[in-house]
Amino acid sequence: MRLRALALLMLCTSLVPWGVQAQSDVAQSNPAPPLPDRNPVRIGAPVPVKPLLPSEVLTEPWTEAEVTAAKAMCSELLASVTADYQPLPPIKEGLCGAPAPILLHSIGKDPKVVIDPPATLSCPMVKELSDWLNDTVEPEAKARLDSAVVGLHNATSYACRNRYGAANTPLSEHALANALDVSEFVFASGERITVLDAWPKLVVVAPPAPTPNPKGEQGSASTASAPDGKAADRNAIEVIKAKSSAIVPPSPPPVTTESVITDAKSLFVKHVHDAACKDFGTVLGPEANEAHKNHFHFDMKARRGAGFCQ
Repeated sequence: MRLRALALLMLCTSLVPWGVQAQSDVAQSNPAPPLPDRNPVRIGAPVPVKPLLPSEVLTEPWTEAEVTAAKAMCSELLASVTADYQPLPPIKEGLCGAPAPILLHSIGKDPKVVIDPPATLSCPMVKELSDWLNDTVEPEAKARLDSAVVGLHNATSYACRNRYGAANTPLSEHALANALDVSEFVFASGERITVLDAWPKLVVVAPPAPTPNPKGEQGSASTASAPDGKAADRNAIEVIKAKSSAIVPPSPPPVTTESVITDAKSLFVKHVHDAACKDFGTVLGPEANEAHKNHFHFDMKARRGAGFCQ
């Protein structure tokens, strides 16, 4: 019986195909190659992290004491200001917000200046806006255009963003309700003046044309009057130098640009921009950069001293 089982086992082994047995032998003799080592340069390399937006940064909400103090300051600052406004709940969006913002509909009484659309601002910003309108804008409008300003176009007030809306720039004063962008003035006469159209244009000032050297053209000596050959050579050299100085003009001065104020509208917008520096911490206009070519930016942050203007 045992002999029969042994014979059967040997018969089954002999029936395995040769190719299958050969592949098995090759697989055992040639195992799979090992995985390559990780690039040592890339091991531990920091993974780029996208900067958080100001609204995405986790911060603590305003405390009750902060809100109470801000409201008290509002009452004090706006006691002398005639304005139509609506108190808003505290705003807190990450790094952005204000403890006691207001929604400003209009400011002043005679004339009343409508803010279109209404602006979300801090109370200190509203106080400075009132002073600028009363002390600068209205007198200048009356003197230059014989009309009162009755409206301002609000290009931007509160906005939770960094400066210029970029990812890596500092927090904008707009994000704290401490800034207002004004792009247009509306007058009681019905006239509208935009910053973009009325701002004085830059023109190229050409340098004066060079004048030739008259002495060089005439020459200073003549070879005929020279008593000897050496003197004649010296005189000839002097004549060549003089003519050269007449042919090659001196380098012209560099081309410059300057503002040309041609009408009352340009005088008005230029004056109200420049005079705003005594009221606001920062004033930016078309000459600051391309981003401000069509509006004035006013905010409360003092940069490089009080009244930073561009």
